Amino acid sequence: MATTPAPKLNPRPPIDTGPGRAQYEYATFILCIPSGSGTGVIERDITPCLTRLFGQYPFVTMTGPRQSGKTTLCRAAFPELKYVNLEAPDQRDFARTDPRGFLAHVGDGAILDEIQRVPDLLSYLQVFADEERRNSLFILTGSEHFKLSDAISQSLAGRTGLLRLLPFSLTERERTGADNTVEAILHTGFYPRIYDQGLEPGRAYADYFETYVERDVRRLGEIRNLPGFRTFVRLCAGRIGQLTNLSALGSDAGVSHTTARHWLGLLETSFVAFRLPPFHANLRRRLIKSPKLYFYDVGLASYLIGIERPEQIVTHPLRGPLFENMVVVEALKYRYNLGRPHNLSFFRDSRGLECDLLFKAASQMAAIEIKSGATVGRDFFDSLEAVSRAVPGISMKAVVYGGADRQSRSAGEVVPFDGLHDLLDRFEVDEEMASLVQDRLESEPPDTGDRMLDALYARHIRPMVDGVEGSMRKGVASLFRKMQRQSYLRGAHRQVTSSSLLDSGHWQRLKDEQIEMLGARIGSDHPLEITHELTLAGFNRLGGFGADLVVSLSWRLDKDGVLHRVSVAGTPVPGLETRIPYAGLSMRNAPVDRTCAAIQKAIMSELDAWSLPG
Repeated sequence: MATTPAPKLNPRPPIDTGPGRAQYEYATFILCIPSGSGTGVIERDITPCLTRLFGQYPFVTMTGPRQSGKTTLCRAAFPELKYVNLEAPDQRDFARTDPRGFLAHVGDGAILDEIQRVPDLLSYLQVFADEERRNSLFILTGSEHFKLSDAISQSLAGRTGLLRLLPFSLTERERTGADNTVEAILHTGFYPRIYDQGLEPGRAYADYFETYVERDVRRLGEIRNLPGFRTFVRLCAGRIGQLTNLSALGSDAGVSHTTARHWLGLLETSFVAFRLPPFHANLRRRLIKSPKLYFYDVGLASYLIGIERPEQIVTHPLRGPLFENMVVVEALKYRYNLGRPHNLSFFRDSRGLECDLLFKAASQMAAIEIKSGATVGRDFFDSLEAVSRAVPGISMKAVVYGGADRQSRSAGEVVPFDGLHDLLDRFEVDEEMASLVQDRLESEPPDTGDRMLDALYARHIRPMVDGVEGSMRKGVASLFRKMQRQSYLRGAHRQVTSSSLLDSGHWQRLKDEQIEMLGARIGSDHPLEITHELTLAGFNRLGGFGADLVVSLSWRLDKDGVLHRVSVAGTPVPGLETRIPYAGLSMRNAPVDRTCAAIQKAIMSELDAWSLPG
């Protein structure tokens, strides 16, 4: 395998974004793999997200399987940070016995590798961050997800950005120049070290598995029956893409259902396997509730089921499940590399209707069928059509297959397996654009005859006027000689005033005859203001008549939406100033009860302030 020349990392100086804050920018986002017989330098898709989060949080915590490239990535992305490996006994002992001295030694910024080995250190890191009150302090990495997540949730909640780094994605693997045939990919898998060192996959995965069992599993699970556990893992590999049946797995491995559940939890904790959840919704059909089982790396799964050469995969009975495993994990890597959470599921009902992968973006979903064959069959879209009718919100249907041609059909998209990343990217961007367009269309200032103006009157102005007037008549109005009402419509050039201006029977004529004459249109540079005032006149001071009290309700219509204000005796009522975007006028009702209660409290406070004759 030819060695690719290694371009140099070219960091720009940190940009000062305020006291104690730095935002790191890089001209090239790369992963520098140690020199060997292999690839030299490989770009990692997660790097922009890593550098962005480091400028936004005191810590960034990166978890993932062993040998997925966490340490190499972090050291290449932040060469200015000191590196400390807590696997080293002396460093680990230093951090455990003298955490304050350890942090003073490493300084105000470092990469702390395998942080789960010293979980108590996280509490001291929390105190350090709270004292420093700035971002870009420490990069934390770890392989044992459960212990690390549990410790972080207790100590660093809200202070750290969380990332998961899995082995190479398909696009990252392509950058190595490796054989890109389906069989080569399924056999070799995606661990960076295999490509960097030109390792024979069978030997590499045998060493990886033995090291994993002897070190991680013993430490994580206190497993005494290591031969039984090895058998269990191989049985799991033989069931990739199938519904998880712990009773059957345990029976075949010669252990109890409880032990099988515990062991599968260990595989998930240590980033060996994961369960893909089924789609759940309130549909009129019975849906399968069991998750599907997959491995984070298809090369490890291939090794565990006995595949020694790529040629075996051509006719192997598990070729289809292995290919499906690769595609599902590729979708997972796509999400993780963007710093986004798991959003994948599959669909299957009790009648056998199934879709291999549902990929959610905002409120929409892509339904993806996975086929390992290189030829597009006529029936590839049959299940997708049925699923799209059963599941609301499916806006894209696609078949990812083992061929090389990209096709767009009326039934959906046909995409080669190495085009999945681009397909998902397009889908998410399309959904973002559709949402943006919809928001812009809905927030476009409507003209004077638009239904949005009617929505403002029907759902906000009229209910608020009726509610406040009724509340005051029922209570405080009896303390005054009379209650008067007056409404105002103000534009750029003139004002219209009438006590009946906002009455229901006048609304249409008000729109048709008055608003245009005022020189204002909703959303223009000349705001339109609608005000309704209730004047409580002649306060009864032990038989005499005195001061007046004015309650004002106003709606100001500008380019950004509607600004609603309430005042009592010229003073704004706290908590009642609200901004309503035009898109929300028809979806939100006026908070009449809350407004009436706040007005009554303001009036009582005002009355208490008035001095009464002794």
